Amino acid sequence: MNKKNISLNNILEKDSVLKVISVLIGILIWFIVLDHQNPLSERTISIPLRSNAQVLDSSNIRLVSSNIPNNIDVVIKGRKQRLDKVTANDFEAFLDFSEIYNTDITELTINIPKYTGDQDIIVADVNPKIVKIKLERITRKEFPVSVRWVGNLPEGYEVVNVKPNPNTVILQDLESVMDSVASVVVSVDAEQILKEDSINKRIEVYNNDGRIISSLDGSVQVTVGYNIAKTVPISTTLTGEPRNDYYVQDYTISQNTVKITGSYDVLKEIDTIEAEQLNVENVNESFQKDLKLILPENVQLYNSPDVVTAGVNIQRYSHRMITIPKSSITIFGGDVTGQTNYRILEDEITFSVKGPAEILDTLDIKTIKGFVDVSNTTEVVQLVVVRVSLPSGIYMEGEVFVNIETEKVILSPTPSPEPGTGSETEITPTPGPESDEDKENPSDT
Repeated sequence: MNKKNISLNNILEKDSVLKVISVLIGILIWFIVLDHQNPLSERTISIPLRSNAQVLDSSNIRLVSSNIPNNIDVVIKGRKQRLDKVTANDFEAFLDFSEIYNTDITELTINIPKYTGDQDIIVADVNPKIVKIKLERITRKEFPVSVRWVGNLPEGYEVVNVKPNPNTVILQDLESVMDSVASVVVSVDAEQILKEDSINKRIEVYNNDGRIISSLDGSVQVTVGYNIAKTVPISTTLTGEPRNDYYVQDYTISQNTVKITGSYDVLKEIDTIEAEQLNVENVNESFQKDLKLILPENVQLYNSPDVVTAGVNIQRYSHRMITIPKSSITIFGGDVTGQTNYRILEDEITFSVKGPAEILDTLDIKTIKGFVDVSNTTEVVQLVVVRVSLPSGIYMEGEVFVNIETEKVILSPTPSPEPGTGSETEITPTPGPESDEDKENPSDT
């Protein structure tokens, strides 16, 4: 027992040991004072959260929705005086998208942020720890471009040879957006069509509901080339005369209209396209003939050959003998003083007419009138040609004459008034003898 006490005393008597013990006691007292004046504490600080979502573009992926916050809360621990010196700028919080290669991922973990300050602290926690995300793939699709005409062209006009350039466009957007594309359209106003040869317009992109898709609308410019076409009738004219006793009953052409293209200023002045003349000189039977179309300058045909086929129907005239009474013949051109009477000696005249059978068969003789001009008669009885009025398409063969008898009228002298009476007597001519013929035809004189 005494030996142990002697050993401990010996140890304590050594200076080195006493120094160590003194240091330990001092440290203990320092911690006691530190805990009282600058205790351990905990603090929550809001710091900005950055991300690199743009790297998804390289994988044709886009972040379409998420609950990624702009700031996150970081829990830090340490001595109070040190914690008070920590700021949001002392941290780097980062949400990393660089390892995402498909759209199946729906959650990302927010890692403990990096502390870049110089205070002795501990980063204990972060809130939130997980964020929800929705990813969608970016796709490219090719769509045809259609042209929509706004307004109406003048009657008879249309737009042909429509060529949008490019005629297809490749669009890129989210897969859901691309799946909703129903049409890609270029709208062209009718007034522009009449003024220009081509038009530059930006595309309009519509979804299945007929609404504009704003993210794609106007993304591509298209040049629309076209031609203006006008439908006009084809006409031709006959030249020459068929062989004697034959006539052209009718003729047809293989098409009645043709479409032509050109500038609107040129087309608006064109009402018809002429074909070559149809020559019927000395023909006596029906025939067909190709006629070349005669196009004005700066005008082209659209989807049509430059010739048409004409079919000519040649028929022979029918003949008919016609007899009309002298009461159907009017005398004109006679003496207007009333001193001459004129009389047709024949009771009737007969002559031959020719024309299409369908007209001759319906000809009413009562409607045929004759006319005799007696202005050049110089003899008592003289042959004078009768002009006959016939329906259209009926022709008289040769000439027909009547004998015109001319008779002078003897007028009685007019007595002179007695002197001093102061009156005058009107001179009244004495008519000549009236024949039965004159009574029947008072209009012949």
